[in-house]
Order: sequence, then structure tokens, then C-alpha cells
Amino acid sequence: MTHRTAALILTSALAAIPALAQSVTFTEQIAPIIYNNCTKCHRSGQVAPFTLASYSDVKQHALTIASVTRTGYMPPWKAEPTWAAFRDERRLTADQIALIQKWVLDGMPEGDPAKEPALPTFPEGWTLGTPDLILEMPKAYAVPADGPDIYQNFVVQTGLTEEKYIRAVEIKSTARAALHHVLFFTDTTGGGRRQEAANLAATGQPGFPGFGSIFLLAVADPAAALAGGLGGWVPGATPEFLPTGLAYTLPKGADLVLQTHFHPDGKVEAEKTVVGLYFTTKPARDITQVQAPGYFGFRANIDIPANKADYKVRASFTLPVDVDAFSVSAHAHYLARGARMTATLPTGEVRVLFWIKDWDFNWQDTYFFKDLQSFPAGTRIDGELTYDNSANNFRNPNNPPQRVKWGENSFDEMGSLILNVLPRQQSDSSSLRTNVLNYTLYAPVPLVGTKPFFISAGIVDGASAQASPVTPGKVTVLYGERLGPANLANGQVSSGKVSTNAGGTQVLFDGIPAPVLYSSAGQVAVIAPYSLNGKSGTQVVVKNGTSTSDPVALPVTPVAPSIFSADTSGTGQGVIFNFDFSVNSAAKPADKGSVIVLYATGEGQTLPGGIDGQIANGPDYPVPAAKQPATVNIGGLPAEVLYAGAAPQLVAGVMQLNVRIPAGVASGDVPVEVLIGGAKSQPGITVSVR
Repeated sequence: MTHRTAALILTSALAAIPALAQSVTFTEQIAPIIYNNCTKCHRSGQVAPFTLASYSDVKQHALTIASVTRTGYMPPWKAEPTWAAFRDERRLTADQIALIQKWVLDGMPEGDPAKEPALPTFPEGWTLGTPDLILEMPKAYAVPADGPDIYQNFVVQTGLTEEKYIRAVEIKSTARAALHHVLFFTDTTGGGRRQEAANLAATGQPGFPGFGSIFLLAVADPAAALAGGLGGWVPGATPEFLPTGLAYTLPKGADLVLQTHFHPDGKVEAEKTVVGLYFTTKPARDITQVQAPGYFGFRANIDIPANKADYKVRASFTLPVDVDAFSVSAHAHYLARGARMTATLPTGEVRVLFWIKDWDFNWQDTYFFKDLQSFPAGTRIDGELTYDNSANNFRNPNNPPQRVKWGENSFDEMGSLILNVLPRQQSDSSSLRTNVLNYTLYAPVPLVGTKPFFISAGIVDGASAQASPVTPGKVTVLYGERLGPANLANGQVSSGKVSTNAGGTQVLFDGIPAPVLYSSAGQVAVIAPYSLNGKSGTQVVVKNGTSTSDPVALPVTPVAPSIFSADTSGTGQGVIFNFDFSVNSAAKPADKGSVIVLYATGEGQTLPGGIDGQIANGPDYPVPAAKQPATVNIGGLPAEVLYAGAAPQLVAGVMQLNVRIPAGVASGDVPVEVLIGGAKSQPGITVSVR
């Protein structure tokens, strides 16, 4: 990328950002952002590929920094904002990202050196203080200079004569640049020690290879496996103590197993990990790990055909007792593209606990909730994963794509969503663990077979094309398999209403059939029922003839406007008509000061109340019921809204807005946004202005 090209991209990205201060300098605005969010990894001896510890460092990599922060690739925090806040989020604010973009466009001025903040102090010793027990690998492992990623498990004998309780684990690595992550497990069987001895005799290298070998230990010691091991270390993570009152159990005489993932860094490295263990008193409640699917998908029948771009896995576990959750995470390999965990309470409320839309094998973290999250008995935990085994997945390790099944190696696949919980009452610990073990080892694995199949990440906004909560009356599209007939079937209008059946397909929200706009095997478009108004969640089921899908839990939001785009991508030229009824485009731009008509959905409940599937036929038309009226910004300027309500002759849920283009807007493709009840439409929609 040339400097000119990068500058043009940044200029475009800034078009819709509110005006910033005229002067942005490194020492006053940029250094605090970089030093507090980036330098921890981007410094000598750490995992990042270059240092960011001075003005010259940051200026040298400024274009890269601007790009990766604008796209959200950095800082490495993959989890989306969801129902509950996480502790120590590594997420830049929109204002911080905008400051970086403007600083780069302005030529990266340094500013007054006297105003530059001091670099944070990064401890060279133990971050959490002197550990209660320090353990070290007896022999160094030689990491090759290049080649594929390596999973190697190292066994360190603890020599403990009594049970201990761990509140934190910290490591010191001698090959930090090649170390990707480490997971900590316990082994009371001696099985890991025997595997390491055999491998040492055969290869001269300590440890034993593979990921799945941990499963052999889990089968021999299920209690330790259900506790979830002792946590782990990933790049960028600062060692932390567990929340007060929580601890992992380290059994008497247990060995510590370090499951280590290496990513060769171009030179031969020698890793001899030192581990610091921090003890505490016996906790009042035992930790149990709930996985969906269980044991990283060991029994989930993962078998991904070559060139399959949207392979899906789902699993559910119903909590038998009241619990408090303290962290959530996921594990999968290179083909995974999305991971999502929801909790459906007995009341029907749906809570999104965890959602990664762009899975990256290189950034697997444990996300701690800021506060314990309580779930009553009967809550259903749903885990959903999507895999892309096509050539379009740039992370696919196989070229051309090959069939991939469950396995322990990086180029195999596995997958699970992981929730760490405590029983509300310690007396329920045994019941909880027994249920989890039975679910993992004995419960029938759900086979989709010939049933309709979809997951929540495959339910998208019909205008923005983005996965999002549903809204009463919103045009919604479901993507999946076996959802409808092989050939497209259009919805039918009868007695002034769109039918709830198209080609034998029905979509039910909490049992209420939704108007169906069209159906096919791979996708179905519907209008979410207005009965969702006032609800926080819903259960969605697809019926294809006599076959019914498993229910999928979705959150509900009252208002979420989105504008239809001309190419159905959710961005770019909007579906907009000029004052003379011509279709707005670069070839037919609208005049400044003229009236345009645009179309949206997601305005929520209307006044009078919306009727599912009804064709708007006047003489009076429903308008949004949100307390704040609909407003529109064009080119960053407020536009006069002449009408905002049901679109005449279209189905309820499609909204029309007649808007006057402000006289002061720029010419060209100008951004448009709709705001209703405090909610804003998706970015990227434009109108062509002359």
C-alpha cells in the first residue's frame, strides 16, 4: 500500500466521524493511547513483531497502526460487546480511533516533547509478586526456526504432599517471541509423565506432542477436567488473580501439564518455562466448566467437507442448579469463523454471553466478567460455531481445501464455547458436575439429519445484512440449510396481508408465525412479529413441511433502524428515489435542497400498533412509536424529515422517509443515517448528490 493510497482510505474513513480538535499531536493525544494499550506487547522481548515505545517507533508504523485500529484488528480483543461487561477490555473507543486517523492524516506531528507521558513500568520480575511455589521445566525444548505451528505438552512435577488451591498462575518464558499460548492442566494419573518419558527417549525432546493428548488425561481424571484446568496465558494478557473467593484445585501429588503452542519466529529458540503458583485458602465453592459442545466438540461429529463455507455446529446444556458464572471463552482451530454463546432463562429472556464474529486462531483469550453473572436452574446454555472450509477463508491451512474432521492437530478441527461457573450452593456441586459429565460423555449428540438447520449468527438484518438482535416488525433473513424448497418460493398476499407460509416454510417466533417474504433451501426472509414488542428474547423455529428445526435463542431490541442498500450488501448506495421518482445513483444524483425518498426497517412498534403482514393501504399510515421522532443526517448535517412512517403499498415493517437534502452538503456520494429512539442505522449507506 502506498502512502497516498493509505491517506485516501483514511480520508474516506474520516468522512462520517464528528469534527475533531484542530491539532492532534503524538505527545498529548497519541502517546497515552499507544503506551496504555499497545506497548505492553510491542516492546523488546515480547510477542509483537516491532516495538512501540517512542515517537520514532510509532511514526515508523503509523499507517499500519491507523489501518489495524480502524478495522478493529488491534488491540487484540475479539469479543463483541454483549449483555455483560468484561474485565480489563482491550478495546479502543471510537474517539481514540478517530484521533489516530486524524493524527496520521495531519502528517504525524510530534508536539511538545515535554508533554509526552512516561512509558508505563513493566515489571521484569514476577508481576503478581513472589509466587508461593516456583516450578521449572527440567529440560529446554528446541523450537525450530520455521515450519508449522507446534503443540507440545510439558510435564512438571510439583512434589506437593497436600492439596493446594490456586488463585493465579504466572509464567516466565525463555522463547517469548515464538510462544503463542500456554494452557495449564493437572494430572494425577502419571499418564502425562509416561508420555513425556517415551517421547524424550525417542526424540531427545522434552514433552509430548499434540492437543488431543489432554483428552486422554481428562478421561482418566474427569474431576480435574470438569474444573477446567488452571487457566492459561495468551499474548497481551496480564497475569491476574481470580475474583475474590475463587480458586482452582491442585490435587496432592499432581503433576502440572503445560500445553504449549509455538509459532516459529524465524530463528531457533529454546523454551524452558518457569511457572509461578500463587496459593490461597480453600474456596467455599468449586469451579465447574460447562462446554457446549462438550470436550471441545469431541462427540459433535465435526466433519467439514472441502469447499463448505458455512459448516455449523450447535449444542445445548440446561443448568440443573443455580450458578454464578465468572468467565467465558472459546476454542477452535483455523477454519472457525464465528463463535457465540447465549443463555436462555426459564422466563424466555435471552442473554448473549459471548460473541466472536471474526474468529482468529491466533487470539484465544479467556474473558472474565466484571461481576459474577447469576443464572437460575433451568437456564439453557447454547453454543454455536461456524466454520469456513473454502478457498475464500484466508486462514484455511489447506490449498486447495480438503475434508477436515475432529482431531488434535492444528490442521484438524474442534470447537466449543466454555463457561466457567460456581454452584450457588456448594451442596449442589456434585449434582452439577455429574450432569455436566453425563452430558459430555453420554447425552445423544444432536444430529441435524434432514431437519432445517440454522444458527443465530445466520439470522441477519434484512437491510444491513449484519447479524444483530431482532426488532418487532423488522425485515429479517435466516441463512442455513434445508430451510425451504429447492427453488425460490415468493410470499403470497391474501386479503391485504402477506401469508405466513411460502413454499411450505414457516418461521415461528415464540410460536407466532411470521409473514414470509420468500423461502428457499438456503435462506428465508420474514417480518419479525410485532408480538416481540416488550420482550428481551425470543425462540426461533423453522418448519419446512413436516420437519422442524431445533429452537435458536435470539435477543430482542425495541428499535434498531437500518437502511436498505441498492446491492443488498447493507452498504453503499441506498435504495433511494429522487423527487422526480428516478432512482438515485451516480448517474442520477439528487439536487441539494431537493426531496428524496429512502426506505428502512427496524423502527420497532408503531402507532397505531403494527399488524403482522399487513399491506399499508391508507388513508392513515402507522408511524414509529419510539418516544423520539425519526431524524435523518445527510453528509453529517441534519436533514428536514417531511414524512416518516409506513411505506404505502408495502408490507408493515418497511418504513419510508421523505427527506430534504441540506443545502450545505458536499457533492458526490454522501453518507446517510437514520436515528429513531436513540438508535442509529448502519454506517456506509450513501446518497448521490449533485
